[in-house]
Amino acid sequence: MAAYPDANSSKIAANAVAIVKQIDERLALGLRTRGLMAEAASVQARDRSIGTALQEHDLKIGGNLLVMGGYGHSRVRDFVLGGATEDILTDLRLPVLLSH
Repeated sequence: MAAYPDANSSKIAANAVAIVKQIDERLALGLRTRGLMAEAASVQARDRSIGTALQEHDLKIGGNLLVMGGYGHSRVRDFVLGGATEDILTDLRLPVLLSH
């Protein structure tokens, strides 16, 4: 599962999201050709934290493991925007494999 922000904010963001979605589709196809179940999906966080949204979606589709990159950002950025990694780790709902 890959996460990226809503593209409604600008044309540049919309173009970036379109490129990321193409990459997601290629990644899912690559995993499927290797015998793994994979599907690219868009998840809207709405009024939930990104960590909650990702885990709820994973559980909804029958996932039993969330694989994600764990990248650090500046303390100011994480304070203002929040961090998905910290959000996931403070409210674990299923096993998580982190890679950096």
